Amino acid sequence: MAEYDPKIYAPWRKTAHMLTARYFLTPLYWMRNFVTVYGRENIPKNTQLLIVGNHLSNWDPPLLCIATDLPMAYVAKNELFDVPILKHLIKFYGAIAINRHKPEKSTIKTIKKVLAEGWNLGMFIEGTRSKNPGYLGPPHTGTAYFAYSNNIPILPVGLVGTNEKFKKAKVYIGKPIQPSKDLEKTTWEVMEALSELTGYKIANRKLADHIE
Repeated sequence: MAEYDPKIYAPWRKTAHMLTARYFLTPLYWMRNFVTVYGRENIPKNTQLLIVGNHLSNWDPPLLCIATDLPMAYVAKNELFDVPILKHLIKFYGAIAINRHKPEKSTIKTIKKVLAEGWNLGMFIEGTRSKNPGYLGPPHTGTAYFAYSNNIPILPVGLVGTNEKFKKAKVYIGKPIQPSKDLEKTTWEVMEALSELTGYKIANRKLADHIE
């Protein structure tokens, strides 16, 4: 259950996020993957965003912050909060637990409160790491839902090569996508943007929400 804790989203946390991202994580990621970021000119200024990426590696979440240079709270699957040590680290960085198949009301309320505090929101539309090389995994509609219900644009961020240690990785930032009440339509717009950014194919047009 994702209960809102105002201490986790205090203003000083934003400063901590950005300092660690710029001066600790950025050099670390450069050494691991020689990361190059493209498309920063597509990031709108003074606009709250839902930043959504494809997912290849456990190293991906901080890259959304590093690439955009924006403080954000991450939406993370419930299972990660059962992992010793990791659960404390992701809580410190403002992760919000979510049931990927049926978000609870407490999660929805927490996301609204976090956004009301001025944070950006980071999500992975596939909900888990893609296991099929060269293809994007089936998407969840949660990205479209949270963007529409909170009236914020979606910024697609394509990640390439982050699952390969000591090989060059690339991050491609696309243009913002305006959400609509047609959640499936918005979901596929985001998937098409991620496919174009990364070169990864969409295996089929079936939503993860509809897979038994």
